[in-house]
Amino acid sequence: MKIIAAFEKTKELCYTSHLDVQRTLQRAFRRANLPLAFSKGFNPHPKLSFATALATGYTSDGEWIEVGLDRPMTPDTFLETVNAAMPVGMRFVRAFEADDSMETLSKLLVAARYEITLYTDAPVSLETLKDAIGALMDSDEVIVEKKTKSGVKPSNIRPEILEAKAVSASGGIAVAAVVGTLTAAGGLRAETFARALFLRLGLVGRFTAHRTALCFAGSDLLPRLA
Repeated sequence: MKIIAAFEKTKELCYTSHLDVQRTLQRAFRRANLPLAFSKGFNPHPKLSFATALATGYTSDGEWIEVGLDRPMTPDTFLETVNAAMPVGMRFVRAFEADDSMETLSKLLVAARYEITLYTDAPVSLETLKDAIGALMDSDEVIVEKKTKSGVKPSNIRPEILEAKAVSASGGIAVAAVVGTLTAAGGLRAETFARALFLRLGLVGRFTAHRTALCFAGSDLLPRLA
């Protein structure tokens, strides 16, 4: 059987890499004596598959994973059993049983929601933040420098930005809510949106990113974009 589950990653583990998240979950599953299903072949491995990776330094309300099991287990039992073995900073918050014919999470993934907090070198008012985001959304192009396999190149990220709005601004802290495309082939990075917003504001500083949701198509059991 296959369990589809979502877990949160909080600030205690925000600097844990995706590879270490994989290792952490596998250790937790072993401690919980979860009846994992394994692949066939010379080097069997647990049948685990993530919808996507979360960038190091980000936190999240819901990262989704497929877990293959070799015997039946209810979603509630899965949550109770696994959470008893999870470290501080990670906890499963939702689970359901999926039909084996269901497409993989990575194929169903279409977008992600973020809350991006800018810590600026000068005060920003809410009106200024709204104007800056409005200007980005009204533009045909939002050019930022992006790292590629062939080096750093200018890239237009405007098609990747589906929604953006100002949430709050006080002193040198400004918060924006952003929805960006995200598929197996790539999509909007919170880092590039933050850089574009800093440029539009004419300020410098640092940012933090919290992924509030992953959005999927093709299943009513998963969070949807609309």
